Amino acid sequence: MIKRSLRWRLLTAMLLVFALGFGNLAIYLYGTRDELRRAVMTLEAQVIADDFAAHSDPARLPREYAGGELSYSLYSADGRLVWMSENLTRPRRLKQPDDDRGWFRWSAYSGRVVSVPVRLPDGATLMVAKRDDLEREIISKLLAARLRHSLLLMVLIGLLSLGLIFVLLHWTLRPVRAAAKLARSIGPADPEQRIVLQDLPSEIQPLAFAANTALDRLAAAYTAERRFVADAAHELRTPLTVLDLRLQAGRRTGLLDWPALDSEMRHMRRLVTQLLELARQEGEAAQGHAPLQVTHLSRLAREVSAALLPLFEARGRALSVEIAQSCMCLGNPDQLREALINLLDNALVHGRGAVRVTLCRVGDSLQLEVSDEGAGIPEGEREAMFLRFRKGQQTTEGTGLGLAIVRQIVQNAAGQVAFVSAPGTTVRVSLVRTLHAQSQH
Repeated sequence: MIKRSLRWRLLTAMLLVFALGFGNLAIYLYGTRDELRRAVMTLEAQVIADDFAAHSDPARLPREYAGGELSYSLYSADGRLVWMSENLTRPRRLKQPDDDRGWFRWSAYSGRVVSVPVRLPDGATLMVAKRDDLEREIISKLLAARLRHSLLLMVLIGLLSLGLIFVLLHWTLRPVRAAAKLARSIGPADPEQRIVLQDLPSEIQPLAFAANTALDRLAAAYTAERRFVADAAHELRTPLTVLDLRLQAGRRTGLLDWPALDSEMRHMRRLVTQLLELARQEGEAAQGHAPLQVTHLSRLAREVSAALLPLFEARGRALSVEIAQSCMCLGNPDQLREALINLLDNALVHGRGAVRVTLCRVGDSLQLEVSDEGAGIPEGEREAMFLRFRKGQQTTEGTGLGLAIVRQIVQNAAGQVAFVSAPGTTVRVSLVRTLHAQSQH
């Protein structure tokens, strides 16, 4: 299929309109010929029927006029046929002189005989018909000459219009060319640059707006990718350096500190795993939410709490739950499970005292809280705790990615997560509540 430019499409459309206009002119001139024939015949009939009445002698009427044979049909005032000429096999159909048959009257071919009515003084109607070969020929020649003159004029006007069309197309498409030039300059060096919509034609603006929206998503993904690479490089640099130093020390002494090496490797594996999980969650958010699933949050919270209970007992920490029955919410079950594990792990590693998990219904949402007996987070620092690699104390174990992963998972489920003012340290997760019947759709 041949690709056509917008300039070619617009030019073709304008030329087609021009051709249709010329065709309309030709049809109009052709219809004008028959209108002129009827007008000429009306004038001749009025001259022929001058001083003629229904009781007059038909012999008074001429048999020919202006080179054409005439025929007549006489109708009384009430529409009855009174008389017709001998050269007719049947009378002409009665027409009224003021009958214009509506505002539109045109036929492709009106025949070689023209028939017009003449109203007589006594109210009768005389239909005068004539084969007007001479008049038709003269009118046809006149209109043909006018058509040739019009055609010559239209060719000149067409050439002028063609040049004007090219100028208008150039002027119309200038903002489009400028936008295309700007779009070609958008790249990694300047990812925030966008197509200016103000000067674009209104028909092109939706396309440019869609392109800008796509560029926004690409810029966000590009920024997230650069941030991920920079964060990964920064956070892996320290454990890799420590691991390298331990290996060098082992090479010098011939002894390796295997427990320390295992600890460093576990930390690196956990860091890489959480970085990949965070990148995956942010990628899902950038691509738009997939159709959300329905999660039985009550059952999930009990299962996660029971699975992590041995870890709390090993550290001498208490874990209690207060979970409402049959709480259903929107969200991916596996991802919400990962979020709750991260919250409990964060409370175990960074919190103090007993840990409590509560789940309750609040209006159209479900509130899941994980709290411990720690000192809490100052209000001005609560939001920053959900940033990557942010920890309350940098000397504590952990990667600083757990809460960032939790927030992204919850946001992907159309929920919210935040630290709240409460005794100790409390993280509240708000999720969209749904019914069990809805989960079957």
